[in-house]
Amino acid sequence: MDHTEISNQTISERGNENFDVSARFLSYLHSERTDITTYEIAPTPLTGGIDSRIYQYKLEGKQPKVLRILPSTRDAKELFHLQTVYKTLSIHGINVPLIHSVCDDKSILGGCFAVMDLLPGSTLSAQEPEIQANVIGKTMANMHNLEVNPIIDELKESGIPEEHFLSPAVLKNQLNVFEENYPWTSEHIYWLRDRLPLAGGKLSIIHGDYHAGNLMFEDGLVTGVLDWNFLIADPAIDLAHVVNLCLLYAHHVIKGLTMDFLENYRAQVLKSYCKIMPVDNELIKAFRVLELLKVLCFSDKMPEQFQSAQAQRDFIDFIEGVTGLPLEFEHLTGKIKTLSQ
Repeated sequence: MDHTEISNQTISERGNENFDVSARFLSYLHSERTDITTYEIAPTPLTGGIDSRIYQYKLEGKQPKVLRILPSTRDAKELFHLQTVYKTLSIHGINVPLIHSVCDDKSILGGCFAVMDLLPGSTLSAQEPEIQANVIGKTMANMHNLEVNPIIDELKESGIPEEHFLSPAVLKNQLNVFEENYPWTSEHIYWLRDRLPLAGGKLSIIHGDYHAGNLMFEDGLVTGVLDWNFLIADPAIDLAHVVNLCLLYAHHVIKGLTMDFLENYRAQVLKSYCKIMPVDNELIKAFRVLELLKVLCFSDKMPEQFQSAQAQRDFIDFIEGVTGLPLEFEHLTGKIKTLSQ
């Protein structure tokens, strides 16, 4: 069967009740394999994935699997990239959901999609906050402490260019993109060039979004790590993201969280981390600035809560406070003046 025959109507985005993922996906599986019968458990939505649709399903006589569908604006190349990365990380003892197949035909399910392992347990976010913070800090530090040279060599042998995963090439490329395409960041990029490890430095496995919702947890252990923005770079990148999550992002996304609670959560994560690995607070600040500039530059692709004037002013306030440099953010819908002007 030609995959285009499966869908002869416009595919809607998430939330369209008429969009039958189960039937279309099963038709696709029948077109690909002869040993497929039917579902024992039809695709059921899972939480997680800010912009992806994620389902758990089980075919008769098969192991449970996960179906991850990207938005129609994104390409399959990122799934193929992750397939290689996950395979390499798994070989080196990191629990990741192996990607068994990738389909680049967006007409089937409204976006490219992948079939992945279902990891045991439930997300760490189901645990008490103190447990979450301690587990995040400890397991992140252990991950950052792993030897990376064999992983680097294998990824290079797999054909992944350094500028796609390895610092300082990744950092230099990011800064160049900002300078070339977002001239209003130029003074801040100059500031960052003086403070980021562009000549090399500590290299660790970087997750990029290490939080309780991306960690599977069972019987006191992390059973898997999901949704990687994988890099090999300075560990301060992960720490900067955690601090931004706690102090700048979370209260815009989750109502009712107090700053005292979030500050305590951040402190517990870092306390647990520091028992295993040292931290460089000044470097963390610099990477926080870099991440926030990225959030502002690509604000139209960020969660809706990050696009509010208040959230963006919070981000700008932090950037200005750390760098001492005024910032005028040019949003697609106009300019947001800094509070200092």
